[in-house]
Amino acid sequence: MPPRLEMNLTDYLRVIRKRMRIIILSLFLVIASTIYYTNKQIPIYRTSCRVKIEQRKSVAEILTELVTWSPGDVITSQANLIKSYPIIEIVAERLNAINPEMNESQRMGIIKGLQARITTEPIENTNIIAITVVSNKPIQATNLVNTVAEVYADFHFEDKKREAAQTKKFVKGQLDNYINELRESEIALQRFRQENPLVMERDITAGNPIQNDPRIMSLQQEIVKLDLELISLKSKYTDAHPAVEAVMRKLFKAREDLFEATNQIAAQQKDLSTKEIRLVQLKRNITLAEDMYSMFRTKYEEARILEAEKARDVTVIERASVPTAPISPNVSSNIMIGILSGLLIGFIMAFVTESLDTSIGRVDDIEEMLQVPVLGIIPSTTMEKGKKYRKTKSKKREQFVDGASIQSRLVNLFKPSSIAAEAYKSLRTNLDLTGLKKTGNSIVITSAAPKEGKTQTLCNLAIAMAQAGQRVVLVGSDFRKPAVYKLFGLQRSPGLSEILIGNIPWKEALNTVTDMLIGGFEYERILKARGIENIHIITCGERTPNPSELLNLDEMNNLIQELKQNFDVVLLDCPPTLPVADSAILGAKVDGVILVYQAGRTSRYALLRTKNQLEHLNVKIWGVVINNLKPRLIEDVTPYQRYRYYGYYGEKKTK
Repeated sequence: MPPRLEMNLTDYLRVIRKRMRIIILSLFLVIASTIYYTNKQIPIYRTSCRVKIEQRKSVAEILTELVTWSPGDVITSQANLIKSYPIIEIVAERLNAINPEMNESQRMGIIKGLQARITTEPIENTNIIAITVVSNKPIQATNLVNTVAEVYADFHFEDKKREAAQTKKFVKGQLDNYINELRESEIALQRFRQENPLVMERDITAGNPIQNDPRIMSLQQEIVKLDLELISLKSKYTDAHPAVEAVMRKLFKAREDLFEATNQIAAQQKDLSTKEIRLVQLKRNITLAEDMYSMFRTKYEEARILEAEKARDVTVIERASVPTAPISPNVSSNIMIGILSGLLIGFIMAFVTESLDTSIGRVDDIEEMLQVPVLGIIPSTTMEKGKKYRKTKSKKREQFVDGASIQSRLVNLFKPSSIAAEAYKSLRTNLDLTGLKKTGNSIVITSAAPKEGKTQTLCNLAIAMAQAGQRVVLVGSDFRKPAVYKLFGLQRSPGLSEILIGNIPWKEALNTVTDMLIGGFEYERILKARGIENIHIITCGERTPNPSELLNLDEMNNLIQELKQNFDVVLLDCPPTLPVADSAILGAKVDGVILVYQAGRTSRYALLRTKNQLEHLNVKIWGVVINNLKPRLIEDVTPYQRYRYYGYYGEKKTK
């Protein structure tokens, strides 16, 4: 089988037009399913609020940051803290979602569920955090997100208050210690002067080498720095915390170093007496104690002010409102996705159906596959209710009763200006140009399978040729399911079977327009029909048990030759080729065979097998007639559009 031609854009458009029903059905089903699924979904609502975090720092905290390093982003840490377990537990208690009667696993399950519905996100380059809650109940979502913001603000405020109270308590303790130390140093100095009245202050204060020593000054500054750091750490952590212990070790070491340095310098002062050195030490102790007392006194006042101030670092700057529209399902978005999906599925199904369709969808494909021309394309005719066949008891012949169904089949006789009539005339013209004038005038019309319209094509072609002035004889050589005599309202016998067995000569079996009138054709219609007198019909005759053997007789050859000599065209009706061998037998006896193919009914492989079977017996195939054309079944609709032109602009009705 020759390969199909490559598809271009026009071919794709033809497939879409041909399979439009599948595309529309798929689109409708997908949209209906989408609407049903959307209506079944539970609506989901989302609402959010915003909180602002002020980062207030004391002097001690600022100094602490200079010597310590804390990894991580503060705003990100607070965003994670908002939906932490302790805060959400308080939220659940405020919303009465949990009660003391619940066990731990139940409480944890409810709290975890609330946490899953809450999301926090820092707003870039700001100290603002957005808190969002998603729920299927809009009022419940609004209450939850606002409660979370309030609880977080209260929690942060209480935490700051606790931190300020702890700082104040620690500073107060240190301040009391340094007050006692200063008093002890002053008492020790006073006692020393009472015991040593001869040691004058002027002898050692003119230039004190210990206080002016750079090492002593550096150690003193380091001790002050470590004390400040220790104060800040103890406001946040306990004494057992590793950072507090580390600073305390450094402070202890710095004091030891200061003591050793002082001793070293004192030892170097050989010109001073032991009492003088002792006096210097006592005065130094008083100075250090005064400095530390002054510093902690200032720090204590700062802690008192901070505790009394009660400033809130977290503020709810935007409360959540009750959402009016759900975020899910998005009806418009779902319907749009459904439309696109329906079209996509429809296109896929259309092209899959087209690829699985074994019928031939293009005239080019038929000619490419069979290597024979398409002689004509017959459009679909509209069947009308009306005449039916019945056998009358009196005359024992099949006649027409009231109606008009014959008109829908013999269109060239009763509707000469119709689309189908023009198609048969075009077929007649193509035969005159390609076959009859070149190879002969005897033609067998057959098909690959039953019910493809070969008999209707045969009769209308005969009428079209008769209307052109040709003398036509129509031979009903289909003994199996004869239909020619029914269409023209004739008697079945005497006919071809009687001629072949020698009962009557062929001229006595000829039926003319007179026999049609007797058979039931209306007289007025026959008078209006042009060229009907040029048609002669030989019916099939009585039923025979061996049709193939009867057609293979030499008498059939002689009959065909005689008919060719007496008529311009000899048309023979024949059974389908694939079921029986009648058409192959007759095809070998005539000048050519025409295959009738009904688009969308017979597969391409059956048509190709018919052609190969006939050619194997040296039967000349003139071409193919595409019958019962419907635009959705055949892609090449240009001839159909041409027929429509003639149908619209042919004969005009007279009023």
